[in-house]
Amino acid sequence: MVVATPGLVKLRKHQFARQTTFNTPVAAVRAYPFSGTPTIDLAWTDSEGDLGSVDIIAAPTRGPEELTASLTQDRLYYNDLVLQLSAMFGDDVDAVGAGTGKTWTHQPASLTADDLDIYTYEFGDDLDGTGGKPNDWFQLGDGLLESWTVNGLEGLGALTTDMSWRFGMARYEGATEAALQPSPAVPTAALTVDNAGVPVYLGDAVLSIDSAHGSIGTTPISDALHSFSMNVSHALDLKRLANGNGFDISGYTRGARIIELTLQFAKTADTVGVGSESDAWFSETAVNRFVEIEFTSSAVAETGSPDIPYSWQLRMPLRYYTRTDGAIGGNTTVTLVGRAFYHATLGYAFKSVLVNTLATATL
Repeated sequence: MVVATPGLVKLRKHQFARQTTFNTPVAAVRAYPFSGTPTIDLAWTDSEGDLGSVDIIAAPTRGPEELTASLTQDRLYYNDLVLQLSAMFGDDVDAVGAGTGKTWTHQPASLTADDLDIYTYEFGDDLDGTGGKPNDWFQLGDGLLESWTVNGLEGLGALTTDMSWRFGMARYEGATEAALQPSPAVPTAALTVDNAGVPVYLGDAVLSIDSAHGSIGTTPISDALHSFSMNVSHALDLKRLANGNGFDISGYTRGARIIELTLQFAKTADTVGVGSESDAWFSETAVNRFVEIEFTSSAVAETGSPDIPYSWQLRMPLRYYTRTDGAIGGNTTVTLVGRAFYHATLGYAFKSVLVNTLATATL
């Protein structure tokens, strides 16, 4: 019998759990169908001093770690959204609902800074220390999203996401030094990706754009949206304080947040010409638009009278910044890019209402 070479790409796993305390990782509780790898830069650098040699003599030293992960999800599922919304917006949101259908409302504050939700991330493959194999797993703690992009691609299929994670600490199961080994040990066993996830389809979306905040969600833009992309990013100030924890980050401070929406349209009376979205862009003063994108699945999160479907509603006041012309197949298109802004009467710049069957954000 020939034993297969270990370290299979398809046996990589991405496992997460939400932490309650900074610098205190926890065992993962859910596996996700992500792709990508973490980047663990320990900042080893050489001395710039005069060493009496044209070659390196002095040992390098470590510096401020850069711990990141660029991960993607090529099929977005309703139950997987909680992790991403929580890691992006924070504020310790809990689900509401006594039945199987759970409602998650994220309405991040603009005039104050919400608390951060941080996560432990376990990454590795089939080298897990079992069956005589070595263990090559990492545990990254104090994780949150620096940027998050949701894509609805041409073709009306499942949405995709791109995630830029930032972490504050790293441990390695293969480390000799006890202080650098994960605690609790990784990988957390018996976690598998959900095999019955309900996908979020662009084909289930209805886009509405209104002129008044009180009418948000009431004016559908029909037969016009080809694709969209929503990117959320915020600047983070990394606090590095000497406290006996080596190179672990001591905390984060939020900076400015930008929520940008890109909409690719067919050319219709709603999107070009007088009174259209292009007209709102081509103005001497910024024109306020009030956008809602609502996805409603045919799958049921809770059976009842009536049934409660899986759904996701996004709302934001928006102002357009750029327009570009393009084409899909034999037809021309127009793409408008806008940014969300804080609207005092609505009380938010962004609001997400998600209905799924996930009961707790610790997942």
